Amino acid sequence: MSKPDSNENKGFSEGVEAQARSWVTYLHSGDATEEKLAEFETWLAADTRHVIAYHDYEQIMMDLGVPCGVLGEQENGPSVTLLSQESRRASGRFSPRALAGGVMAAAFALAATIGVSLHGRPATDPGLTVAEHQVFETAVAEVRDVTLPDGTVVTLGAKSRLGYKFEDGLRTAELLDGEAFFDVAKDEVHPFYVQAGDRLVRVVGTRFDVRETSDTVMVTVAEGIVQVMKGQDPQIAESQHQVLPKDVLTAGDQVVASIGSGQRRTGGVEPDSVASWREGWLAYEDVSLGDIIGDIRRYDRRAYDFSDPQLGQMRVTAAFGADRLDQFLFALEASYPLSVDTSDPAKVVFRPAD
Repeated sequence: MSKPDSNENKGFSEGVEAQARSWVTYLHSGDATEEKLAEFETWLAADTRHVIAYHDYEQIMMDLGVPCGVLGEQENGPSVTLLSQESRRASGRFSPRALAGGVMAAAFALAATIGVSLHGRPATDPGLTVAEHQVFETAVAEVRDVTLPDGTVVTLGAKSRLGYKFEDGLRTAELLDGEAFFDVAKDEVHPFYVQAGDRLVRVVGTRFDVRETSDTVMVTVAEGIVQVMKGQDPQIAESQHQVLPKDVLTAGDQVVASIGSGQRRTGGVEPDSVASWREGWLAYEDVSLGDIIGDIRRYDRRAYDFSDPQLGQMRVTAAFGADRLDQFLFALEASYPLSVDTSDPAKVVFRPAD
């Protein structure tokens, strides 16, 4: 599954994207002149979409680990990686996807020079009030980017829903269902809150993923500092921010909180693997099969059932493409004590192994 084209989602013309690509390549070549830098500043100032397009293309190159302007071939990994319980115990830290390429040289050096940064996108208005409260929704297998009024870019996962409101000095988004990756525009005066289940996530500008299931909220950090606390009212949380108990997470940290209780567990992941679903890659480490199937339902219209509910509690470590679900089911059956019945084209049934 490929990520939807940015032209379609953000209203960029092909000309704007071509210009953004050209500027990224040129400005990271090491040969930029003062005259060209002035021309670049003029181009940025002409339209806020230029700022976002430049940032997006630069970020794509960083995410891929490819030096800008040098796009070589990358070796593809296996379509499905799945560890049995025995092999998982024998292995070390799980790394679901090895990223190819080198390190992007001088990332954000230009931004420091001319005052344009990752979060140098459209500024929030002084009153921080957006009259129109919107809800965004994606269909099965649809992944799409949404740009909020402050310049924050949210990648909304398949079959997910997100609402937002900016008022009373706060930027607030509510994950109503599914999963979303947030690239929050920096604004230290106006904190950004994400409400999911009975948890609140507070940042002033960073990149992180939030996933909500029927009974948990999972927050994973790709970059920066994120605070996770129990609560459902951002205004109350902000007024009591200094005294509220909270988990403080940095890049690679993850917390899984149980909805309806104070229980939570913390762990770590490779920062580069956070929200790999944005590239169509679903990765799990020691996660219940029931939770994995909950995600798969957002990519597949077939019904998924367990003949024995205990099978849903089985802990699984796996990584696979969202467009290769049948290969995952085959590997699952071969590695774990269960059988997978796909005889009905509209249904998948998990049964105990014979």
